[in-house]
This record gives sequence, structure tokens and C-alpha cells, in this order.
Amino acid sequence: MWINKAGTFAGDGASLSTVGPKTGLLRLPMKRVEKQNNEKRPRKGYVKWLFQMFYKPRATLTKVGAEDISNKRAPLLFISILVVLAVLIAAPVKTQQLQMGATIPDDFQWWSEQQQQQYLEAQANQASPIFMILFPALSGILGYLVFSLLMASILYLALTLAGSRAPRLKIGNLVAWAMVPFGLRELVKFFVIGSSKQLVENPGLSNLIEADAEGVSAYLRGILGSIDLYWLLFLVLLIIGAILISGLKKSKAILTTIIAVLIMLLLQGLPSLIGSLLGGLEAGGAGF
Repeated sequence: MWINKAGTFAGDGASLSTVGPKTGLLRLPMKRVEKQNNEKRPRKGYVKWLFQMFYKPRATLTKVGAEDISNKRAPLLFISILVVLAVLIAAPVKTQQLQMGATIPDDFQWWSEQQQQQYLEAQANQASPIFMILFPALSGILGYLVFSLLMASILYLALTLAGSRAPRLKIGNLVAWAMVPFGLRELVKFFVIGSSKQLVENPGLSNLIEADAEGVSAYLRGILGSIDLYWLLFLVLLIIGAILISGLKKSKAILTTIIAVLIMLLLQGLPSLIGSLLGGLEAGGAGF
């Protein structure tokens, strides 16, 4: 299609580009524009990518890094669904443990009727779906979302300081897809709790430190609790992706990524430290 200076159209419209002033015609690259628009559209097959992350990680992360749009919704949704499933299977076990461990205070008979009623209501509320399902599910999902945001920010800053020009969007996508093994962690937790009817009391390497630890020991327990096989898989996938999209030398990309992950790991110990300082409150949240 041709557009002359008078604003009329002519030609077949196959492709348009600028022509010299002698002709007085303007051709616009319609096919090129359509091609660029198609490249910006999100690709289909994200569900397939979730499985391919375990047996074709490099090829999958190459496709993740090639997109200029946000594609982190799929892996985060995948993890969130499995968090909810793990919470649902754990709720009856928690309720049973709460009922078996419920005790009446020795001086309960001397309490006023109002105090007794308040105590019994508090015990009943702990076994309600809000405390057994809603709060654990929200804290677990929020934990992974916070982890994703902080990890992406730390990695982006570290790679940028190392000389990378990778955009923040691609770093965020990389972190989200590298977190897919955390979904596998929740799936394994689902089957373990469902088969054994017991909760996972000591995640990761946290059993190396006593559960009633306080202060620095509680902080170290929080860090060790984040380290497991799935965390190592996350680290490996993150390194592979950083090498692909950072544009840095392989050794530099690996070192920078490890430093960023270690910084994030130090932050993951803070909830346990804060929980111990607040009187032994359990720092919840899968993922953070």
C-alpha cells in the first residue's frame, strides 16, 4: 500500500517503507511491524516448560530468557497451587495434634466463667479453618512471592554491578522459573504428610540445631531450614540462567549468582530470629 503526500492510498499493501523525496511516496513496514508484535506476544506452552525444567533446563531457560514479556506467572501459580494442596493435607493432622495436646490449666476451676469461656473459645479458634488452612496457605504463598521479589532484586543488582546489562524483567522471569523445584518440594511434602500422617517438623538441615534454640542459634536454624535438595536445584537452575542472559563470562556469572543467593539465604534466617525474640513464635512461610 502506497501513501502519497496528498494522503491518498495506492499499491498492493504488501509492505511499506520510506521512499525518496522525488517519488513523494511513503511506504510503512507493515510486515515488520506485525512480526515485532508477534514476537512481543507471550508464547504458549508454559505448562510444558514446567516439566521441561527438570530434564531440559538449559533449553527451557533459553526460551524463558528469549521473551521480552513477563512470563513468571506460570511458575508462581504452579508453586501456589501445590502450597495450597500441602496445607489442605496437613490441616487434619494439625487439628488432631492440637486436640491431643490440649490441656486444661491447673487453676482453671478458679477462673471466672467469662475467663473460662474466653479460653475455650481461643482453643476452638485455633482449630478453625482460618487458622488451619487460610493463614498457612496465605503465609506460604506470600513467603514464595516475597522470596521471588527479593531474590530478583538482589540478583539484578549483583549482575548489574558485575557489568551485566540484562533487564530487570528477564532477571525476574529467571528467578521465578528457577523456583520450580520449590513446587516439587511442596508436592513431596503433600505425599509425605498424607502417607505418614505426620507434619514435617524439621525442614532442610534445621535438625542440626535444636528446635528450642534462641538468638543466633535460632537464626542459624532458620538458614539451615532453607537448605535442601530443592534449594540446590534452584541454585543450579539460577546459575544456568544467569550464564545465558547476563552476557558475563561464565566464571563471573557463576560467582555473582552464588553471592546473590548467599545474601538471600542470610535474609531467610531473619524470620526464625524474630520468632525466637518474640517468645518462641514459629516463623512460618514456606519459602521465606
